[in-house]
Amino acid sequence: MLNLLQLTGKQRQFVELLQGQPRVESLRSLCAQAGFDFNFINGFLRSGALDGYVQRQEHSQQTWALTAKGEVLDGVLPGFPLADRLLQGVGDADTENFASRATLQAELGSAFSLNYGALRREQAVDLVDGDGEGGVAVLKSSVLRAYQKRQAVFAAISAGEVLAEGTASSLEWLQQQGYITSRVEADYSLTVLPALQSLELGDVVTSLTSELILSGQWRQVDLKPYDIHAEVPDLAYGRPTILTQCIQRIRDIFLNMGFDEMSGYMVESAFWNFDALFTPQDHPAREVQDTFYLANPQTLPLPEDAALVQRVKQVHEANYGGQWTEAEASRAILRAHTTTSTARRLHQLQGQGGKYFSIDRVFRNETVDRTHLAEFHQIEGVVVGELLSVRTLMGYLTYFYERLGFKDLKFKPTYNPYTEPSLEVFAYHSPSDRYIEVGNSGLFRQEMLEPLGCGEKATVAWGLGLERIAMLLYGVEKLSDLIGPDIRL
Repeated sequence: MLNLLQLTGKQRQFVELLQGQPRVESLRSLCAQAGFDFNFINGFLRSGALDGYVQRQEHSQQTWALTAKGEVLDGVLPGFPLADRLLQGVGDADTENFASRATLQAELGSAFSLNYGALRREQAVDLVDGDGEGGVAVLKSSVLRAYQKRQAVFAAISAGEVLAEGTASSLEWLQQQGYITSRVEADYSLTVLPALQSLELGDVVTSLTSELILSGQWRQVDLKPYDIHAEVPDLAYGRPTILTQCIQRIRDIFLNMGFDEMSGYMVESAFWNFDALFTPQDHPAREVQDTFYLANPQTLPLPEDAALVQRVKQVHEANYGGQWTEAEASRAILRAHTTTSTARRLHQLQGQGGKYFSIDRVFRNETVDRTHLAEFHQIEGVVVGELLSVRTLMGYLTYFYERLGFKDLKFKPTYNPYTEPSLEVFAYHSPSDRYIEVGNSGLFRQEMLEPLGCGEKATVAWGLGLERIAMLLYGVEKLSDLIGPDIRL
């Protein structure tokens, strides 16, 4: 007995199709016309699910396909263009001069020699001398007409069309030449029995929705069973995106340089993002036009180290004047840079040396364009030690970029609230034929280091743009090409 609930969607469609036609002469033709996979439907019939509903009779069918030699011809037999051209001026007589050799060569170009050679082998044409120039004589127009028939059969096989009757001689010749090969495929004729024609399929629900549950209609519908013990398909793993590959490549470089990796928080207080970095509370970067402030929560607690908060307050008021407020420092934001991780690590070190890096996501209220995003990755690095200088900083950055394959770098002095001196890093971008900024760097100021407990140490630090490095590595035109679901890169 046919279990309707166990039928797949394709199987139900096939059963419905059979109910409308009591006799099927060719299962292959039916599958091709209705868009079914022949092997799937044949397996369905062989499973015995339709025993008692459909009778199946096997018969063979000969089909033709191009060989590798035939596919190279690109649908046109050698000899056909010339044969077709010569027949335009040939009557019923078996021999007749047609056109000058120069005219045919001008019309057929480099293909003339190949076509003439093919017809000459069958003694259908020959070259003759004429008045002032040579010509082509048609010796056997019947061979030329045979070429037209062969070309028609060859084109039909190439296009997968059904062959007309009377093509036996052409098929034999094409097979002898090695242009086509025959295949014998099993096919089936079907007789649909009355039991299937009178079968009521009904509707089967394959997805249990909330509407069916809340309305109680799930009790009245036929639900397709779900086999929880069925094997799941073994799907291949996805491949990493360009940014993921770039992150791992950069991580390996820093680890090989002896750096330790650090991490931080996406949601930070303004204290760690700005105040601990000696950025004044009235600095333009702290405006909503540049920074994403959170609505919930609006504030975050300040560090438990009250002495740290007091030292930061004193250095701000001593250098910038005015009143430093805990309310402004407590505001919750999406971190604008990964230097917040560096500030926390410096406070933990309390004057100890070390080399650290991080590759994390940051957020800025930027206008999105070809070289700017509102959400991107920053490569943070910091070295804490003795006798560190601008030369040390440039050496680290030059070595890092050389490991990535960059030779053409430029350093430009700039201003940062928490580094002095400060350097912007530029690299050449060939798609736009100009240098683009790929990072910022400098030596941390004493006003920043002393409150964090590292006043006696020298530090060099940098923040580099991962996406801009990827632009340079892969020749990408704009940053937005590196993100989103389009993975053609």
